[in-house]
Amino acid sequence: MPKWLASLVVAFAFAAAPATAANGPYAPYEFLIGDWNVSVAERPPAMVARFSWGPNRSYIRYAASLLTAKGEEPHFEGVLMWNGVAKNLDMLLMLDLTARAAVQERGTLSVASDGALVREISASYSEGATPIGGQRAGADGTTMHFRQTYRRLAPDKIATAAMRETPQGWAPTFPGADRMIMTRRAAN
Repeated sequence: MPKWLASLVVAFAFAAAPATAANGPYAPYEFLIGDWNVSVAERPPAMVARFSWGPNRSYIRYAASLLTAKGEEPHFEGVLMWNGVAKNLDMLLMLDLTARAAVQERGTLSVASDGALVREISASYSEGATPIGGQRAGADGTTMHFRQTYRRLAPDKIATAAMRETPQGWAPTFPGADRMIMTRRAAN
């Protein structure tokens, strides 16, 4: 086989190979993949977060459900996808899982210099929707800025904090949101 043909075959094989944890753009985010119980400090879980691969590890599905007396109540779902120009993940989530579709989040998930993952969020609230800690949106709607961090503590444990920007600075999105723990759920 001519060298040029062998080189071409190797190049095509490498290009078609799925990204691995060692070299793929999703490597820093891979520890999130799985189902997680989310709780404030040592309290019982209040939410389940789910991160799963899209086809061929081309993107990450991200969804969460609140745990209520009736069971799981869907809270949001969307996607995280690699942006090769910005070198982070772009995020698009739907929070109002009804036909009204009144609340969405868009933003990024990136790796901070200390290794933590940082989710920068711009939430859009349509007319009539009420932001956390805010007033009901008027005819033009409104937006809010949120930030969430993820710090891997162990293979099955992550510390996370969800903060919202206020005129006085950053504040927990809800009581205890600055000290949440994610614990990997047992496989079914």
